[in-house]
Amino acid sequence: MLAALGAIGGIGWYLATRPPAEVVSRSGLHWHAELRIYIKGKPQDIPANIGIGVVHNPIHTHDPNDVVHLEFKGLVTIDDLRLREFFKAWGKRLDRDCIFEYCNGPNGTVRMLVNGEENREFERYVMGDGDRIEITYR
Repeated sequence: MLAALGAIGGIGWYLATRPPAEVVSRSGLHWHAELRIYIKGKPQDIPANIGIGVVHNPIHTHDPNDVVHLEFKGLVTIDDLRLREFFKAWGKRLDRDCIFEYCNGPNGTVRMLVNGEENREFERYVMGDGDRIEITYR
């Protein structure tokens, strides 16, 4: 009983003291970002219907045309828009060290450009409407 009360108290303390999520919109949003991935110079296909299924993910694709849809209803926070959320829905890896199974080392390096400028945020990058994101491994 005492352990359960301690756990509940710990959870309550965590929720009360963690920093609030930065709100982007309280009434949803409908944005699009372009994502291109190149491995050793070869463009990688981004399939249609990533995130579309029994549960509709607000970050998804409709067609295999490099457009990532960000279609949220209600409250949207910065964390909702991070690039990692798309890769999580896709079931693929992206971080500062790896894209898919290709990791930094003697065979190549992962690099990311956003709107033509180098960006080192990788999975933490917050996507915006009209962004052009290019991830390369070379």
